Amino acid sequence: TLLASTQAGDRKCRALAMSGGGDKGAYEAAVYLGLVNNLPVDEIAYDIVTGVSAGSLNTLGLSGYEPRDVEGASEFVYALWNSIPNYNAFGMWPGGILEGIFYKAGILDISPGVEWVTEQYGDKQVKRKVSFGSVDASSAEYVITEYNATFEKSNTIIQSAFASSSLPGIFPPVIRGDQVLIDGGCVWNLDLNSAIRRCKEIVDDDRDIIVDMVLCSNVGVPKDDNIKNYKALNNYMRSRQIFKFYNDMDDYLSTKEMYPNVNFRYFIAPSQPLSDAVFVSLDFSQKQIDKCFEVGQKDAANAVKLGSGGYAKVLLEYASLMKNGTDAELDKMIEEALRSMEE
Repeated sequence: TLLASTQAGDRKCRALAMSGGGDKGAYEAAVYLGLVNNLPVDEIAYDIVTGVSAGSLNTLGLSGYEPRDVEGASEFVYALWNSIPNYNAFGMWPGGILEGIFYKAGILDISPGVEWVTEQYGDKQVKRKVSFGSVDASSAEYVITEYNATFEKSNTIIQSAFASSSLPGIFPPVIRGDQVLIDGGCVWNLDLNSAIRRCKEIVDDDRDIIVDMVLCSNVGVPKDDNIKNYKALNNYMRSRQIFKFYNDMDDYLSTKEMYPNVNFRYFIAPSQPLSDAVFVSLDFSQKQIDKCFEVGQKDAANAVKLGSGGYAKVLLEYASLMKNGTDAELDKMIEEALRSMEE
């Protein structure tokens, strides 16, 4: 009885929250693989996984594996993204872009991507708690679709993942009953609240909750000397880029304040730009996937070296410098932090 009580008291809940970022979901898969390669299994046996937009596809991939099956899970999500250049993640309507603009609910047809993921996912069962964040465009409500480890095949989980990643205007929304579901990143790009709330289904004490977070969109807002030549749409997308960067940092800080006893362990984001795209980045070429893989594994390894909270500290310092108008390079700041540890 004493042994059972001790083991219950040592129980931790580990959660992984992954954000949206267009074609950069491969970065998140690489970060997960990097953590697998640099940490013991117990440290990355995530009981809970939450995903928004691109992160929802990785959440879907991890859902089919038990928390401790880190090798199987990492191999699957890595192979999933590595296979995408051989498939069509999306397609054009028969009438081209004009058909999408005037006659469809999205400029592009996402059905080839659904077929690709459905084929890869196969008959997998749901083997851990997962959550997908989307938005009901009709009511403006943030919709969280949750699944438990039923060890049964779900008929709706793939649809939930694509609802979370249906970029409004770009892809058609997912219709589910009276709901018109679009990209969850329209409201929250990183669903930390669901990660913590669902961990409380497993443990009672916030101090027993460990959360790792991965952003896959470009971190920072590089100076653009061509801004004076921007037209209306370029200016709008530039403003969205600026908003998204600071909003992601604020979400992290506000959630930490709400849950002061939760261990926000690794907050990982790209140490260098993964794309130069001003508009929505949908480059699924092998070159783009390989770059995400390379940077993601490197960043994960550095996050482990910097220790709990170390990568986040550098990220916040970088954000502060950017906010004050000081030009900075995140990858160099991380290298400096690593050198300081060795001295």
